Amino acid sequence: MATILIELDEQTRSKHLNQMEKWFEHVLTTQMSLENSLQKTIPIITEPHIKEAFLKIQDAARAHSSAAEDLFKAIHRSADAAKDRALANINTAVQTGLFSFQELLGGAVGSWKGIHQLLLMNHQAMGAFAVAEQLGLSIGMKEVVNIAFPVVHEKTMHQLLLQEYMLEMAPVSILYQENV
Repeated sequence: MATILIELDEQTRSKHLNQMEKWFEHVLTTQMSLENSLQKTIPIITEPHIKEAFLKIQDAARAHSSAAEDLFKAIHRSADAAKDRALANINTAVQTGLFSFQELLGGAVGSWKGIHQLLLMNHQAMGAFAVAEQLGLSIGMKEVVNIAFPVVHEKTMHQLLLQEYMLEMAPVSILYQENV
């Protein structure tokens, strides 16, 4: 099968890059929210193996934030760091409040609630990077794909780990009303 190349005018290309820039702001904000939640949750985890695993996820999350910033460089733009940090803080507070309310209704206590929140927030960040990857593929920007794909892969591994710990510790939190 032959390759078909479609040339886009500069106006269309610029419009696409502007839209990608907006999405990349979302990627960075979502990633920063995950980092915020990790910073709040890790200190209250008492189980040493879980804490150690989460510290490794936190190190990777810092690298993922750097990768989110690299997405902007790939399209020759720059992130609005102050805006993204403010939005991340607001997003973290809103989500934490919503998740806490849901967990309160379900009877969960202690640090398990933070683990559950991390599972949900990592899923959001993973999805945001996956969309960035698809945007790169759709306009033929290999640089964007090369940044996003490894992050999506690593976040997928983190998702499985977070899910395992969340499920493993749920009975301790819900049935025994103890901190994890």
